[in-house]
Amino acid sequence: MTYIAEARPRRTPATRGGQVRRRSETPAGNPALERRLSDARVSRAHRQSRVRTLQNHRNEAVAAALTARVPVAAIAAITGLKLTDVKKIGKGHSDSYVAGVSREQHLAGLAEIAGQLLEAVEEKATAERKFRADVVEALRSGQLDVFRIAALTAVTAERLREITRGTGLRGEAFRSRPS
Repeated sequence: MTYIAEARPRRTPATRGGQVRRRSETPAGNPALERRLSDARVSRAHRQSRVRTLQNHRNEAVAAALTARVPVAAIAAITGLKLTDVKKIGKGHSDSYVAGVSREQHLAGLAEIAGQLLEAVEEKATAERKFRADVVEALRSGQLDVFRIAALTAVTAERLREITRGTGLRGEAFRSRPS
């Protein structure tokens, strides 16, 4: 049997005194700030995915360079990795082999990937600083509570506490909602 969402019966809204009950809404906040916070969720996931992908490409390129007998010290110098990390990556990707590629080509490819990875990490760090500033702005203005911010950004309230440490926000911003 196939589930079809449109085929299920709809629930009628509950009424109280002739009026339809609605979810409690937060006070009208800053729509531009809410939009930035919700957009940050998607862009944060995209940036993390890009960094992971570039790290995987770098690791495969390191392993291919090691199998082509490129010196470990040269790989470490190009990628910015420690010698032990280069060796571990080589052991973890021992099946990588690219035939017919010179040492210089391996190093050039590694340099390109390392540059892209560095740019992606810097972009991610910049975006995290902007995200932190937006969260602090939202909490300081009082327009959004920590739970609304958590819902917009898909970040837990505890993680928001960690993000905003050292910004001078008091604990009241993070207290539980009154019952």
